[in-house]
Amino acid sequence: MNYLDPFQTYLHESGKGIRTISEYVAAVLSLEKWILGRFEDFHPDHITARDLHEWISFMQTVEKLAPATINKRVAAIKVYWSFLIQYGHSTLNPTFKVKMKRISPLDQSHKWLDRNQQDKFIHQLEKEKNAWKNARNLAIVQCMLQAGLRISEVASLDMQDINIKRKTLTVIAGKGGKNRVTFINLDLLRALETWIDIRGSIESSTLFLSERGHERMTRQGIHYLVRKYLDVMDLEDYSAHSLRHSFCRNLIDSGQPLQIVAQLAGHESLETTRRYITPSQQDLRRAVESISTEKS
Repeated sequence: MNYLDPFQTYLHESGKGIRTISEYVAAVLSLEKWILGRFEDFHPDHITARDLHEWISFMQTVEKLAPATINKRVAAIKVYWSFLIQYGHSTLNPTFKVKMKRISPLDQSHKWLDRNQQDKFIHQLEKEKNAWKNARNLAIVQCMLQAGLRISEVASLDMQDINIKRKTLTVIAGKGGKNRVTFINLDLLRALETWIDIRGSIESSTLFLSERGHERMTRQGIHYLVRKYLDVMDLEDYSAHSLRHSFCRNLIDSGQPLQIVAQLAGHESLETTRRYITPSQQDLRRAVESISTEKS
């Protein structure tokens, strides 16, 4: 038995954004699926701390989820049980004895592309022979690489959100339901102008359209698009989010203060931004290789 509908209402009234609500619900459904694979029903008062610890072990060893992903699910479950207790749907809270996984600095550091990888990635995009797809794909990628937009924010962009004259881009209801204005540099300006020109006067307010030309590009579509080119470059451990991470890292490398990076990226906390000054595994590997007398 679950209470997902009232839980979603509870989250909405608590000020949670649409994406956060979706992630919390997905976490509850994940737990429910695992419980139903072991027991006959999913009743909150029948679930123990031991069950939750075994679920966490399952996520770690079988699903092989990253510690950060597991922590997000655990955090969502803790909120779910707080809701259940508050509204009398449960009398016991097994999540009290469940702790978040400790994450090492290496696990916390984001994966970004270095400047050379970024150039090669753009080069792969420019090989696309279809001019319409070439312009659209490059503009999508540059929104993340040059302006730091999240995938969901890119997918949500409309034509009126772009102000070419002022060189600004308005992100409507970004993470946390907050709007923000970011700026368009010359690389992004060139990509957007080319795409808008090729896009033409299609009767749609949506900025980035699917190949059919009438439907909005989805988050999944953008993930697939970026994944295809990452695979070509054998960057299996990277994702579409790596482009946004690259934007933040580029700002850090150019000497920009954390407060500037945080505001441009739409971070709610400077602690999130500090992750970009934590050396990545790739940074550490290069450091060790740099002192080797043997050169590959």
